[in-house]
Amino acid sequence: MAGPISLSYSNKVQLEETLFLSENDPDAKFTLPLGDADTLFSHLWAHVRELGWLGTQTVVVIIGDGAEWIWKRATLFERRCEILDFWHALEKAWELARLQYGAGSKRADSWVHRIAQQLREGQVEQVIVGLKRLRPTTPESGEKLAELIRYYRHNAPRMRYDEYLRLGYGIGSGAVESAHKQVVHARLRQAGMRWSEAGARRLLALRLLLLNANWSQLDRLRMVSLAASV
Repeated sequence: MAGPISLSYSNKVQLEETLFLSENDPDAKFTLPLGDADTLFSHLWAHVRELGWLGTQTVVVIIGDGAEWIWKRATLFERRCEILDFWHALEKAWELARLQYGAGSKRADSWVHRIAQQLREGQVEQVIVGLKRLRPTTPESGEKLAELIRYYRHNAPRMRYDEYLRLGYGIGSGAVESAHKQVVHARLRQAGMRWSEAGARRLLALRLLLLNANWSQLDRLRMVSLAASV
């Protein structure tokens, strides 16, 4: 089994920055393509195949925040398990709780805790039924309630958290997001640093060789000249 694959999108730099991480592999590999969504997924597919992880019994676990562009391109992986990030799902509930019961209130905390427990137990349908019975206290909370119901209903097939936990799958992208900060941000976002896309690509390629213990493959790297990219 290979997994999970978690995807994150950075609007600030208008580039997609993705980390691939196998939590069950002590020799976990990072891959960080920069480009559009199609380039990103093509790179991931090729990388997983190169690692020999696309066997007939392999299940690729893909964790996403619910963005449609992720699920549409995930079809590249024939045997896959799509999982809605648990904490994103819960944050949506928190948004409603703050409007319905008041930010920081014990009632809001208790309500979200109950939702979290039900979701972990695989009771997303029961959660949706309960949400439909909820009477919004303001027009704003009413809009947020309708939004939450749509979000859970649309992603319900990806919210079988009890099953995922039983199979040993991760249900959150926290490990990957943390690795993203350590691999990318810690090196590229130090005080006073400014990078061109070409410069960032070159440095990250070297950094990934180092972190993946693949420095011996340095001579296989092919990069466009920085002068040619200006």
